[in-house]
Amino acid sequence: MKPRTNYTKSGDFNIAYQVLGDGPVDIIYIPGWVSNIDMMWAEPRLAAFLTRLTLFSRLILFDKRGTGLSDRTDQYSTMEERMDDIKAVMKAADSEKAFLFSHSEGGSVSLLFSLKYPQKTLGVIGFGIFAKRRYSKDYPWAPTDAEREVSNKLIEENWAHGNLDELRTLVPSLAHDNIFMDWLASYLRSGASPKAALILHQQCTHIDVTGVLGKIKVPTLLLFRKGDIEILVEEGRYLAERISNSKLVEFSGKDHLFWTGDCYAILAEIEEFVTGIRPHKSEFQMSDHIKRKTGVDLETVMSENFLFNLKVEEFAKLCGRSLSAFKRDFSNSFNTTPSRWIKAKRLEYAKELLLASDLNINQICYDCGFINSSHFIKSFKAKYKLPPLQYRSERLKA
Repeated sequence: MKPRTNYTKSGDFNIAYQVLGDGPVDIIYIPGWVSNIDMMWAEPRLAAFLTRLTLFSRLILFDKRGTGLSDRTDQYSTMEERMDDIKAVMKAADSEKAFLFSHSEGGSVSLLFSLKYPQKTLGVIGFGIFAKRRYSKDYPWAPTDAEREVSNKLIEENWAHGNLDELRTLVPSLAHDNIFMDWLASYLRSGASPKAALILHQQCTHIDVTGVLGKIKVPTLLLFRKGDIEILVEEGRYLAERISNSKLVEFSGKDHLFWTGDCYAILAEIEEFVTGIRPHKSEFQMSDHIKRKTGVDLETVMSENFLFNLKVEEFAKLCGRSLSAFKRDFSNSFNTTPSRWIKAKRLEYAKELLLASDLNINQICYDCGFINSSHFIKSFKAKYKLPPLQYRSERLKA
């Protein structure tokens, strides 16, 4: 289940964050370009990856200023301000020291934070991160100004409907999965408006930590996929050569997203880096199997997971049953089909959110496990006789 979202102040900005797990050591996830910590839990692969980290840590998530659930801004945020956001979240979560798990554009601020606040940093874990994002002869892997302008134009013209030419290149293994690609486009839109996305994209051009890499002393784990065309593995090698206390691990695969493709090796490297103990793959799989089956009945599993966008077959596996056994047991427990029960539960939850929060309809739609707002509105109206906004308005007046 999605953890509770909280807010803390960083200067004048409200920064949204979540805390889950109760492990002996803290990991703070520093996301890349844009993020939305609520929407992360609507993607089962990402939710599973994050949950797996809580088996050996306490995980802290947040949206940096300008993105997701945090306050937006029309100005470039400085690296100093972004480090202030991390400090504010750590203070709010009572975290004195933490590992910084960063992705893509989140890597540079993590490296700078470790340099400025080594007493607060247990180590840096970077997946597909970079040192700078503007071409130069000594860093030829970054985009040229002309290439950057093409990307800027794509954002301006295509952000509203998610038809970004570069989007599928981020995750080749799922490029033909329309449901996933629809979620990814929705996730990016929920993380930033077109203007905010463009500001953040342009801001990347100014990132350059090449001059301080040799000063970084905290343990640093660099994780790269060899076929990633967004951030090249050569950029990881560049970082590893200059950060003295670093380890570079190169994986096969092309996905720029760490939670897609083969994730076992990535999670195993992170767990070993944090705990000193590397899980065996059979142990990794067994822990998931035990977690799904031991001491958890069908009703409990369904009540805790109905918001996740899973297929009926995946719910069956989550309950440790074959598809036929799952449908039989489900009918005996709920006297209906899984699809009808899940839809009804999601609509009940949507009704609660409408009355207890000020979230907009798209946010409520995705929070409740729906992936299409028009389908959500139609389903809500069929059940409660009114479209969501009218239902909220009339109930709050009563």
